[in-house]
Amino acid sequence: MNTSEVYDTLLDNNKIAAITRLNKNSYMNIIYDSVWSCELAVDGLMVPVYICICKYWEKDLIDIYIEKYISFPYIPHVDIKGKICLFDLEGVLIDTNLCGLLNQCIDRAINILSDGLNGSNKEEFIREFSLYWCQLPNIKYIRCDIPNMRESQKLKYTETVVQRRKREKLSSYYKRVEESNLFAAHNIESFSTWNMRGAQKNAVHFFLEPNEYIYPPDARQKLDVEFINYILPLINEEDYKKINIKSGREMVIIFTILQPNNVLVSFGIKLKNYTFEIIKGKYLIKEEDKLSITPLSVKRIDKEFLMSRTKDNIRNHGKKILLIGCGSIGGYLVNEIVKAGFEDITLVDDDILSEQNIFRHILGIEYVGQYKAEALVAYLRKNMPHIKLKSLDEEIRAMVDEESINLSDFDIIISATGNHNINRWINKVVNEKRITAPIMYVWNEPLDIGCHVAILQSCNKGCYECFFDRNNCTNELYDVTAYCKAGQKITRNFSGCGGSYVPYGSTVSIKTTAICIDWISRICDGRYNQNVLISMKGDGYYFKKAGFNVSDVYEDQIKEFEIKTGEEFCRSNCEVCG
Repeated sequence: MNTSEVYDTLLDNNKIAAITRLNKNSYMNIIYDSVWSCELAVDGLMVPVYICICKYWEKDLIDIYIEKYISFPYIPHVDIKGKICLFDLEGVLIDTNLCGLLNQCIDRAINILSDGLNGSNKEEFIREFSLYWCQLPNIKYIRCDIPNMRESQKLKYTETVVQRRKREKLSSYYKRVEESNLFAAHNIESFSTWNMRGAQKNAVHFFLEPNEYIYPPDARQKLDVEFINYILPLINEEDYKKINIKSGREMVIIFTILQPNNVLVSFGIKLKNYTFEIIKGKYLIKEEDKLSITPLSVKRIDKEFLMSRTKDNIRNHGKKILLIGCGSIGGYLVNEIVKAGFEDITLVDDDILSEQNIFRHILGIEYVGQYKAEALVAYLRKNMPHIKLKSLDEEIRAMVDEESINLSDFDIIISATGNHNINRWINKVVNEKRITAPIMYVWNEPLDIGCHVAILQSCNKGCYECFFDRNNCTNELYDVTAYCKAGQKITRNFSGCGGSYVPYGSTVSIKTTAICIDWISRICDGRYNQNVLISMKGDGYYFKKAGFNVSDVYEDQIKEFEIKTGEEFCRSNCEVCG
């Protein structure tokens, strides 16, 4: 880096004065390419700062620190070391012009300081409340699995059990104990779900809706009882009665505050040797020498919060899904259905996972020899919280005939068997019984030639049987949607006819799953009002290389995706819906 170029840029900037390069290239225990002392002109004031040029400034930008920040006013976008938070680097395109970038960072720093000193950006404290709270001295972290963050309730909490390592120094061990995490939950089952062991102690959660903003305390100072006693009187009397908090030796309190601008913030405290006193009908913590208050940074792990990291939540509350078939498509599909936030899912499959399945199935060696439905439930429960999964290791036709399952009980039915005969039977039953739930049929074609997803309701035009017709010459039944030309032997086998299978890879199943999930969200959002067939055409390279021939349907489809409505594919002579 050209140091004189940096100096000239700083010298030419009329918002900077008293420029000096420091002899050392480090600040706050960080190594920089160069460190400069100067003053920024902010609304008539000269603010002493350090401008630090990062070694890899193309990636890390430029750091600017307020000198003697401990005596500087507490303002947003400045951390406890005095470093000004200039830009959120997530998704930002950084200019590789150092001089331009340097001036841009200086302008940004001046704007932040100006807004902070005149109070125009004070609301930023609310938007980034947790960021300032977690900088408090002696902060500890607590993971919270609280299903309803907008309700005051009793909780239980436990601390991570820290074992002393072999030959570990006692001081190092005590430090790790101090840094250990806490865990709090409303339901006892959550402790086993998240594999949390240890003695469970009392905790409470208070939900508050104050009329005025609750700002984070100054993180440069130790959290004191005054801040907590400012918040406690905001708790309404009914919540006090419901929770009935009492004095004691140890307790955790989690606060969730809905700020006046509708921003939801959560934070907590751990109390030791605390005493509550009632003044004017409100609980306050008595300030005593033995009292200990530890700030807790709340890490939410409830389902609502975890789902917020995905796209806009699908409106799936209460939806019951039946998935028939837990093979290659079914395995990937149920995994994505769970991650889309659906809770109540029933899996049906009487097949057992074999060694031959694992390279195109989401499950691996660990589950070989188990029923696919049972194995998927075990796999998902091990990795995903708060889901209701049920496995039925029987054949769907027998279960319906025996009335051990009622198709009318489900909001969405998905057949991922890839078996036209089973799908035709499901279609017939659904139409005969006038089941109104949408039925999704998903299947792959051989190798890399393509896949299909059909979404059908008995009340709409067209049905699954409409995908089949008879040859005028031979009277044989054939699939009118097929990309594979009729009359070819596509199936392969390991051990004679009983081991026959259609060759395709897991990537095709993943593509099919993506289409299916997209249309599930459309159904839940009310964006589905007619029967459709979605066909995705692959490039067919390996299919043709294997010596197979494609159908006219494949050749005639110009685009990768084709969507046909029931109006287009319905047959007037259909034996089921015609």
